[in-house]
Amino acid sequence: MRTFCWNCRGLGDADSPAIPYLRWCVRKYGVSILFLQEMMCSFETALTKTNPLDFPNFCGVDAIGLSGGLLLRWSNDVSLVPIELYRHFILCKLSIVYPSIECYIIFLYGEPNVALRNSLWERLSNISRTFSPVVLVGDFNQVEFLFDKLGGSNNIRGQFDFINWKLDNDLLDIPFYGPPFTWMNCRHDNSLLLERLDKAYASSQWLLLFPSAYVLHLPILVSDHAPIILHFLDKSKPSRRPYRLDNWCLSHPEIE
Repeated sequence: MRTFCWNCRGLGDADSPAIPYLRWCVRKYGVSILFLQEMMCSFETALTKTNPLDFPNFCGVDAIGLSGGLLLRWSNDVSLVPIELYRHFILCKLSIVYPSIECYIIFLYGEPNVALRNSLWERLSNISRTFSPVVLVGDFNQVEFLFDKLGGSNNIRGQFDFINWKLDNDLLDIPFYGPPFTWMNCRHDNSLLLERLDKAYASSQWLLLFPSAYVLHLPILVSDHAPIILHFLDKSKPSRRPYRLDNWCLSHPEIE
């Protein structure tokens, strides 16, 4: 089962390449669940724009002005039941026939404002105590360690509150494959900043059910965030091969 999560940074523009890119990703990676954050438009508009992707089941949350917005769509072969919808997350119950498993998924868009972040962590703590086993996936808007960023200050705001929250809730980082960073500030000088903000954490009980789970990082295209894909029923994992670039590519300004 493959869950595609992406902070798409807007679906409203008529000439946006986001929908063609989504269509390509869904077809290439065999996606069963689609979770979009920051559509920057109403739920109905996002629904209309993503209808060609052929996910008949859906729920979501409107953007507030041009900020936020969540859209969750899934195929008929997935038994997913929404339990709670909030402007920062969608909590769902997932039932799998074979093997017979019931678990919970929190599709998350983290609070951008550091001062308000602890209230979200506390709300998620209350949920994880009630609904178990659980996995959280999406844009956490929080860097955990210095090796999860490149550039900028060594001071990570909200770091220790986040780590304490993660430990208190018995959450473990699901391993990832692909480029190490999932967000960039889109600058091409000494102020370039890269961070791993999009990820997945799971309770130890959930990882016992899905020991081969992993997250695949895709390249950063279209948005300033890379899409990630959570795999948790696939038995094979991608090999860790180095990224290679042919020298002739460097003659193109866009590539450089």
